[in-house]
Amino acid sequence: MNELDLITHNQPHSEEAEEKLIATCLLDGDSMVYDRVSQIVTEDDFYTLRCKLLFRSIGDLASAGKPIDEIAVSERLKAIGGLDEVGGIAGLYSVQNKASTSTQANYYATTVMEKSRLRCLMRDCRKATEEAESESKPYDDIRAELESNITSVPSARNNKASIANSVDDIMEDLQRMKDGTYEADVVKTHLGRLDEYLGNGGIAAGEVMTVAAPTSCGKSALALFLAAQSAKKDGHSVAIFSLEMPQKQLTKRLLQSVSGINMRNVEEDRVNDSERKRIEDATKILKEDLNIFTSHSVRSADDLASQTRQFVQTKGVKLVVIDYLQLIPFDSKRMGKAEGIADISHKIKQMALDLNIAVILLAQVNREGARRGGLELYDLKDSGDIENDADVVLLMYPSKGDVESSKDSDYSGAFTYLTYKLAKNREGERDIGCFFKFYHCTGRFK
Repeated sequence: MNELDLITHNQPHSEEAEEKLIATCLLDGDSMVYDRVSQIVTEDDFYTLRCKLLFRSIGDLASAGKPIDEIAVSERLKAIGGLDEVGGIAGLYSVQNKASTSTQANYYATTVMEKSRLRCLMRDCRKATEEAESESKPYDDIRAELESNITSVPSARNNKASIANSVDDIMEDLQRMKDGTYEADVVKTHLGRLDEYLGNGGIAAGEVMTVAAPTSCGKSALALFLAAQSAKKDGHSVAIFSLEMPQKQLTKRLLQSVSGINMRNVEEDRVNDSERKRIEDATKILKEDLNIFTSHSVRSADDLASQTRQFVQTKGVKLVVIDYLQLIPFDSKRMGKAEGIADISHKIKQMALDLNIAVILLAQVNREGARRGGLELYDLKDSGDIENDADVVLLMYPSKGDVESSKDSDYSGAFTYLTYKLAKNREGERDIGCFFKFYHCTGRFK
């Protein structure tokens, strides 16, 4: 914001609270007050330049383990060329005399932080208004950026709490377990022994499970199958971001998975009356019983988060499927591919935490891993941050080295034998795994 903007618009601020906050930091000659209030405010939260410089100087002294008094602060101000900006020694003394006790330091810090947040809100809204007036960006981009800026500001930076709160929660959980009334806040996969292996008995709220596999190994089919299982068996509302597949095609795959009937046979009129009845029943289930919502276009990670927030708020979504990570756009002019993918991965993890939802995130593997057969964490394509941000990484690959060699059949039809392992499992055992049977004609897994 330029100087004219600052003059023209009345910026929320409290010079009195800023000066009294600085004064409380200078009272005792040590960093105790600063260490406490710096969890609430930063230098950038101050509106007046002299308070900004004073807080920076106090922070520098605290970091260096030096005394915090008027002499040390004045010397530090000289070193950064800010003594004249605060009005010299006289200006420093005038601020120092604003408080006689540090008991209200947190109150002053919260006031300063609140004014700062209001200024940020004004700037973000003004920027969005200017972009809308100039029509320089599409509506969805402006809305997503504004929403992201607003929701990314925490209600208070001092979010540290005593673990006593968590202990109380745990004791309540243990009591409910004893009473038989406990229900874990997880999304179950209902697939083989997978829920057993996952430390929470499923994908917990706030967790991201990344699923990676070579091409043609059914990772998209697995995600749809898990989504259908969650909606059908547990009644969860599910949002699916399918960036490769239109809604009609995705719905056809879901219909195939729910019914267990190959849709190609239906299209070619190669089904009997019993199979046709199963299709009709599955259609009814999809229309009336399953709360599954889809999106097939996102402009950025911020837009993805914006759409997800709307799904959570309006549809009560508990599970989000993203197919797949590398298709989410990023600002390629500002970031390289690895940096862009890392930024998206961070934002998806933060989204899961903020919205308290489970996320299944599909990701590609590199060519070397796809050719080698067995996969390792380093085979995740484009960024090591994918592994870091995930709570669970499920790697899936053909059991006999390639898809064709891994094909077989049983009474349920033709399938591909796939090996999977939990290469990362934050709450459970790592490098444990088993096998899936992927019935590619119906999109089902066992």
